[in-house]
Amino acid sequence: MNNFFKKYLILIINILLNINLYAVTDLSFSVDSNDLTNAKINCLELIISKDNNQDLIKFSKTLKYDLEFTDQLELNLKKTITMPTPEIEKNLFSKDTSLCLYILDNTNNNINITLKDLSCAKTLYTENITLNKDNLIKTGHNISAKLLPILTGEMPISQYYVAYSKMINNKQKNVCLADYACNFENTIISAARTINIAPSWHTKLPIIYYSQLATEKINLKSFNFSNKNSNTICSYDGINMQPSFSKDGSKVALCMSGGKNTEIYLYDAATNKKLNKKVFKQLTKNNGNNVSPCLLDNGNLIFCSDFQTGLPQIYLLDIKNNKTTRLTNGTGYCAAPTYCEKTNSITYTRSVNGTFQLFSLNLSNLENLEEKQLTFNFGNKHEPDISQCGRFVLFSYDFEYKKGAQTQQIAVLNINSGRIRVLTQTTAPKSFPKWSKTPIIA
Repeated sequence: MNNFFKKYLILIINILLNINLYAVTDLSFSVDSNDLTNAKINCLELIISKDNNQDLIKFSKTLKYDLEFTDQLELNLKKTITMPTPEIEKNLFSKDTSLCLYILDNTNNNINITLKDLSCAKTLYTENITLNKDNLIKTGHNISAKLLPILTGEMPISQYYVAYSKMINNKQKNVCLADYACNFENTIISAARTINIAPSWHTKLPIIYYSQLATEKINLKSFNFSNKNSNTICSYDGINMQPSFSKDGSKVALCMSGGKNTEIYLYDAATNKKLNKKVFKQLTKNNGNNVSPCLLDNGNLIFCSDFQTGLPQIYLLDIKNNKTTRLTNGTGYCAAPTYCEKTNSITYTRSVNGTFQLFSLNLSNLENLEEKQLTFNFGNKHEPDISQCGRFVLFSYDFEYKKGAQTQQIAVLNINSGRIRVLTQTTAPKSFPKWSKTPIIA
């Protein structure tokens, strides 16, 4: 690897990871220390069974976790052998229990799930299901996805998956897949002495894209869940990574360098079909390093670049009018934007007193942008990815898993409550987390 490419690769990886540029501060903090802004609704989750059914208990604990993940509900998980009488339900309501979620064991892992509003003794939901020992967590997520819209009026997140890069050693990083809460983990890309980073999802197809470091270049590859095949998508000189797809999946913006500064290019399937050849249209044209593209539904582009100030800032490119607007204020280090269509806002990282914190900008009024700081606690936050519903932000987190020892783990911020949950807590560093673009119903 020549010296130019080695220095350039280090620069780009630093921009992508936005780490090691500032010293990590004291990581001694309480993850659950943020106060909730609203009172929670009390719900009794009651297992009704004559047996000590461990499958039923595991399933019920999954429901409890999923429903409490919203920070709007407080579930008290109990077990009994008989269904409560109406008088008992009235007594529960008088003691501030608003809801009852009954998990009734009908033997042979056939169960009934009933959600009841105690204020009016009304059944809000009921369903009979059969538990599969090998699928308890996924079944819990699927039931939670049905209950949450009833309870909160919001789109559930429990059926979404998370892809991320996991370090095995200095010469190997795998791409892993987990449920939204990282209760289970499956390795999908693994090879000795191979670095695989920055996974991203296709918006329509069951495909994950990732970048693999090779000699003097970074190849863009794909993994298809349908046939389990892994293919090379781009292997041009330099950097090929971070694809961002349009909503219909027909266009993709990605970073390419050819050994020079990194620019963002557009691949349009319709144009390529018409020309009968692979063509990449260059979108950014400056002397800076341009990374982290977010292709918007209107065809415009959010990206990160250092071409104006020497430090990364967040920009909006109006492709039709070929106009670039800086969204951040030009000071400090801002990187890794992620866009939410529902809220028309971006979330990104900014260095504050040596610690990378999460910030957001609503793009509804470009003439009067107001930056909002989302996190304030110790520990750098890297590579955020906002959920489709706009309420949760995934990120990799400099986390102290034991006194004096830290590692990057996958964490999630609930924007409404301000609470951070660390989802993974093993010693292996993990980075580049990405939500799936659609629910995955198993």
